[in-house]
Amino acid sequence: MDWEFLPEDAVDWIRMIMRSCNDDVTERLVNQPNVREPSLDDALINNISRYAAPKALPSGAIVMLEVHNIGGLRQLQKWELADIAFVVHVSMFGKPLEQKIGLLQSKRLYPETFDVDEDDPISFHMGLNGLIEPSSGNTLSKLQRNYEFLDSSRYNAIHNPDDQLDRIKQFHDQFGETVFYLLYNPSIIPFQTKLPATTYQSVSMPPEGARVVRSESIEKALSQDGSGPRGPSISSVKKSSGAEYWRLEHWVADLLLRCKVGRRYSQEDINLIERLVYRRSGPIGAAIRVNIDLPEGFEI
Repeated sequence: MDWEFLPEDAVDWIRMIMRSCNDDVTERLVNQPNVREPSLDDALINNISRYAAPKALPSGAIVMLEVHNIGGLRQLQKWELADIAFVVHVSMFGKPLEQKIGLLQSKRLYPETFDVDEDDPISFHMGLNGLIEPSSGNTLSKLQRNYEFLDSSRYNAIHNPDDQLDRIKQFHDQFGETVFYLLYNPSIIPFQTKLPATTYQSVSMPPEGARVVRSESIEKALSQDGSGPRGPSISSVKKSSGAEYWRLEHWVADLLLRCKVGRRYSQEDINLIERLVYRRSGPIGAAIRVNIDLPEGFEI
């Protein structure tokens, strides 16, 4: 099967969904600049679930999205290989043809003050107790903060050296290049906002927004940046990525669905796929399966 010949309307439909996701997660970051990274992942996944119902297209193809989200566990340990898996299944009139997978490890850009709500294992164990018990003092009056994102701002959840990058390298040695970095950015750079906010900012087709890069681009940025143990700056990532600083919707629709990135897999790989995606103790936080069923007789 030649993935280039997938129906254009199926690819366009997926691109539209992912563009909506890009707008939504970027809008959240713009309006809540200290939002924790897992909340952005959840926003992306929840937005995709809005389009989960099967969609019949003019070409005769039917596209359906399925979301499998275990959530939460990553707040306890930092063992995950990637946060989100995209699994693509192509069939014809119900008969399976081919499948492939691409993985995204997400990281958010930090403001210059590094002021971000980090994952808190103690609060995670406490559950809702922290919300029920009132805090002492007028905390809202203390939230006068300024957030500034510049070319020098960094992805501080990436470290130098980074154990996660080492795990990704080992996985690529076994399975081929499959893991990419999903970078959450504000809508533009430079960007500045204050809290408490006086207006709500809407986002549509942000010039920056959610971007996808190769893991080797992150490695290059770390080596070129001279940042010591700190994460790479957005400017160094752009420089090391070059033209491969992809918009999220472009990576999913035009690269993954067209089989320019990711990896095809067969029955021989099924144990690895099951270990990655379908076990609650596995190294993936969520999986989105894109099912494309072609009409009988469609030329592939």
